Amino acid sequence: SARMSSLVEDLLLLARLDSGPALAASATPLNQIVADAVSDARAAGPQHQWSLVMPADDVIAWGDRYRLHQVVANLLANARTHTPPGTHVETALTVTQDQAVITVSDDGPGIPPDEAERVKRPFTRLESARSNTKGSGLGLAIVDRSVRGQNGEFRLAARAGGGLDACIELPAAPKA
Repeated sequence: SARMSSLVEDLLLLARLDSGPALAASATPLNQIVADAVSDARAAGPQHQWSLVMPADDVIAWGDRYRLHQVVANLLANARTHTPPGTHVETALTVTQDQAVITVSDDGPGIPPDEAERVKRPFTRLESARSNTKGSGLGLAIVDRSVRGQNGEFRLAARAGGGLDACIELPAAPKA
């Protein structure tokens, strides 16, 4: 029943995201959001190796604070769920002149490069070493729709020899 409840909540969230913008976008400092999500991932997945790279200065983006935390948490949960114990997962936060960038990279088995767009669709599961029976198949769809709903972009890139890079680009906001 807990799994079914979680699935229903994820489906309702996807429906809300599809129905239009209901996000409270504002100038949002990302450093604490990313640090908190990585800290939670360490606690939930102590068998993985977690690292965090970010600048000392605040990186500020236009977005919904709570939705952005969920996005980063979903990417980290995806890495934890679909990679074997001992996998190194690095989360990086950077900023360019007009973009705030969050990247979650793992050295797990990766996915076939031609599957990168498909796995962002609801209920998509891969027939690969990265696949398992855990999860609803909705996490990356939620990430994609949440990021697009905040005028951002979400990309997945498989690396040669294994590993996956999940990259979120959001409009940068000026520091107050």
